[in-house]
Amino acid sequence: MRLTKSRTITILACGLMIATLAYGHSGAASPAPIPNSSTGGLTSWNPNVNCTPVLVTIEQIIGNQSSPLGGATQSGSMFNPGTTSPYGPDNTKRWLSPTSSTPPGWKSPGQPCTFTNANGQVVSAFVQINNVQRGYRNEEDWNNTFMPVNGGAKYPNGPQSDSTFNIFPPGYGMCNSTNTTGCMHNIHVEIDHDWKGASYCGPYTACDNNTLVGQTTAFRTGLDVQGFVFWDQDKTNESTHNFSGWELHPLTAWKVPYWSPNFSLSASPSSLAVLAGRSASSTITVNTFMLFSGNVSFSTAISSTSITVGPQPTATMTPTSVVVPTNGLFIAHSQMTVTAAVPSAGNYTVMISGTSGNMTRSVSVAVNVMDFSIASNPTSLSIPIGASGTSTLTLTSFNGFTGNVSLAAQVTPASLTAGISPVDPAASLSSASLTLQPNGTSSATLMVSASLLTTPGTYIVTITASNGTVSRTTAVTVTVTATALGI
Repeated sequence: MRLTKSRTITILACGLMIATLAYGHSGAASPAPIPNSSTGGLTSWNPNVNCTPVLVTIEQIIGNQSSPLGGATQSGSMFNPGTTSPYGPDNTKRWLSPTSSTPPGWKSPGQPCTFTNANGQVVSAFVQINNVQRGYRNEEDWNNTFMPVNGGAKYPNGPQSDSTFNIFPPGYGMCNSTNTTGCMHNIHVEIDHDWKGASYCGPYTACDNNTLVGQTTAFRTGLDVQGFVFWDQDKTNESTHNFSGWELHPLTAWKVPYWSPNFSLSASPSSLAVLAGRSASSTITVNTFMLFSGNVSFSTAISSTSITVGPQPTATMTPTSVVVPTNGLFIAHSQMTVTAAVPSAGNYTVMISGTSGNMTRSVSVAVNVMDFSIASNPTSLSIPIGASGTSTLTLTSFNGFTGNVSLAAQVTPASLTAGISPVDPAASLSSASLTLQPNGTSSATLMVSASLLTTPGTYIVTITASNGTVSRTTAVTVTVTATALGI
């Protein structure tokens, strides 16, 4: 005889209490206690399931032991072996609960509310898991008729499939051979084709596979689910099954928890290195949750996080606002561009805020403005005709600038000859290229020569240091006297 609801609650409460206390046997750590369903106020959301669920987490179902492939083992769970029956695994996981609409030839009593685990403890077969997200849905294992345990008749509503997907706490959506940590936080779930064939699931039910896709978004929307705990031995080597046989099959109901539509901002990259005089960009993404829609307007604010040189950079957004449509599947982007002034150096934080109605969400981007300078010493020379003079040129890196810097000199008026020779004697006298290390210096020598034909007077030698399209300059004033050297 099938258990009444009151007896089920009593057995469930006692069994879970015993299981929680007894599970800490030698060689296996105790899982977190499972809340007692008799005090949790939980009910089945599917009217075809006459069981009271117990609230658990994914981790409590799959246990704390890992298989060689990275998934959970059967023996590591207090729910071992999951639901079973004399009719074999395929019939067990698809066994219908008794209702007035069960097909002819159906075998009583259907899915159990409780079962005895491998340690002799009575545990709940029917569970509820809150605050999870889902992966992508697949439609597979199509069939036209009920399983033998459900009478074997033809489905009255046409061919049906299993709707399968994984559920996981936010942040644990990936399970593969290189990310086995995620496998221990995922569990496979299936909306069963026999349950659809009997209209226990499907259109206008608590486990409607089509509204699941319409009202939730993979890896983004929150879910609460209910279902029966089952171990599928044939799936333990499959990454899509998290290298584990544990699943909820059948999944009997799902709900979108009462969370308001929301959005967040993310930045890629989240840090920028920019040379003074140049620009750099980061893509700002509007991530939507719970079918958020509406206009999001952007603003920026810049603050310094270190001692800075020169004016702070500017930040602009393109576009300044985006519209997220009502389907909630659109991920909006805007480009945040930072332009650094000349000269400037320092570390800054750009705070990007997105506002929609009374909601404001923010993300920050770290900005490292680098620069370099060139200086001459001395800044003035006095030389007679027929002689030459030198000035030392010093390149300085600010805030981590590194790279090659080319040097060039120009005399105004062009009656002198000027050459630059680095300390390295192999360099050219007319031009040179130096390499700056982060926060380091490098030197070259400016040599100015006045021939006997040079007109006495004052000249300006402008030295330009360039890194790509960015350049810095210094000047040396040269006075040429009429008296030749040695006269």
